[in-house]
Amino acid sequence: MKTTKAHERPGDIDEVVIRSWPKVIFLYPTMFAGFFCGLAQHFTQGQIESDFAYTAGLIYFVVLALNLLVLSFEFSRFKTLALFGFFLALIFFLLYLGTRWDVLAFLKEIFDHFRLRASTSFYLAVSTYLLITLGGVFVTTRFNYWIIRSNELVHKEGFLGDVRRFPSPNLKMTKEIVDVFEYALLGSGRIVLYPASEKQAVVLDHVLRVNARERSIQSLLSTISVEIEDHGHGEEPGTPAG
Repeated sequence: MKTTKAHERPGDIDEVVIRSWPKVIFLYPTMFAGFFCGLAQHFTQGQIESDFAYTAGLIYFVVLALNLLVLSFEFSRFKTLALFGFFLALIFFLLYLGTRWDVLAFLKEIFDHFRLRASTSFYLAVSTYLLITLGGVFVTTRFNYWIIRSNELVHKEGFLGDVRRFPSPNLKMTKEIVDVFEYALLGSGRIVLYPASEKQAVVLDHVLRVNARERSIQSLLSTISVEIEDHGHGEEPGTPAG
């Protein structure tokens, strides 16, 4: 005889909401750098030719350059280690050249003439625009998201809430850390869902706090466990054979 028992552990999660974000969200360091440089320059008399104006310009340029680098390329673990090794080798190479020629003084002279500056209005205008853009992105993600429940996978999309439902039993999932720097900025990663009833996988890029989402999904999908006892290959216990 087969007996089936369902056990639901208390405190388990009822559902997990997953949102896929566009890459523009990784520009938030540039937004904060712009507000910092603009406000700091404003409270230091706002003189564009002051020494702080050049410092602010250098800070903003470095943050913007690194931010655009993160948006432009995907840095896997191997690429990140290779890039780190390249810059480390370049530094040691320059130090070696400095023991033979006056290379470091030449580079210092170049950077001394590399003086960036911008007005307070520029910093605040760009950062305000980024803030409005990120706010619009936040609103749009409220109308396009996925919900994973113990018995179904739901996709809600659009202002009127168009809904698509998929059965979630036998749902498979993989998590990928595609970009090391995106993960460092917002814990971002990729979640791929494989509904049993669909031929194509559901790919969700730039999921924030991806490790926490993965743990929640694993906990949710393992909420209901089924125990099956099989006695005598389908025969009643105690039934004589033959």
